[in-house]
Amino acid sequence: MSAPNPTPTPVNSAAYAALYAPAPVAVPAPTNRALVVAAALLWGITCSALSLIAFFVLMIAVWSASSGADVTALLLWPAVVLAGAGGLLTLLYFAPGVRRLSREARLTLLGALACPAPIALALYVMTV
Repeated sequence: MSAPNPTPTPVNSAAYAALYAPAPVAVPAPTNRALVVAAALLWGITCSALSLIAFFVLMIAVWSASSGADVTALLLWPAVVLAGAGGLLTLLYFAPGVRRLSREARLTLLGALACPAPIALALYVMTV
């Protein structure tokens, strides 16, 4: 004796389309060009000031090493300061209040916060 053939249940086409349709493509928000330019400018100035400071620190380290002095502290402290500043900026980037901003606004804000100290130090190094 064979098993009875069950009758197929009718398929609701709206439910089937909702369950098995491809996911909608998310449209990214348009970027604010002024914020992108401001962030690039601020971070460019910051990086150029940091590279100038790094050049002077390495130049002094080479001169000190050639005279026989220990350059460990001279090279260690700027690295520690840069790592601390990078960690602080990373924590600020992911802070809840700042996280609500757009990516361009966050990078501009962090660039504005990171810019003054290296510029002041570079100007001090160049004038002394």
